[in-house]
Amino acid sequence: MSNKLFKHQEQKEILSGKQKKILFWGCLIILIIAFVAVWINIFLTSNAFNRQMREMVLGEDYYMENVVITDKRAENASTNNTISKNYFFYYHNGKVNDYHKRMQIPESVYSEYNVGDSITAYTTDHISYSYYKDGILPDAEYTNNELMKVAGVLLGIGICSLTLLGLLSKKINYKK
Repeated sequence: MSNKLFKHQEQKEILSGKQKKILFWGCLIILIIAFVAVWINIFLTSNAFNRQMREMVLGEDYYMENVVITDKRAENASTNNTISKNYFFYYHNGKVNDYHKRMQIPESVYSEYNVGDSITAYTTDHISYSYYKDGILPDAEYTNNELMKVAGVLLGIGICSLTLLGLLSKKINYKK
């Protein structure tokens, strides 16, 4: 083929400079609004949990019962090159994989009690128990609030990344 048949054309940009700015600022504003909304939701839910815990009445809303320890286990939990241990007591003949029949406890309590001993624990339904009063909060709501915290952190990372991308693209455009 000769050069006469094929003319070299510069490719058009998909978005113009003005459209890029509008897209950048639109995305940034949407991320910031979502970030603020998520963290307000987390704050309100956490306050509701704290208020619920303060207003609960022993003997009406929750109970403290002695529970017989049927097994105990320490598990390694490694994150980011840090190894820590989680300590659990099992009750109602719970075994290693019975996550609904175990309660997490501090190391000092773990070493103080043996299998067959009784320990005082919090409960709302006489089926599941927790060493900590916070452990009797509704599981689904509490888990959703923890997942919202993850979403809030990811939105924050998205905001920072988008801002850095915007700053870097401005610096690159100025160098041209």
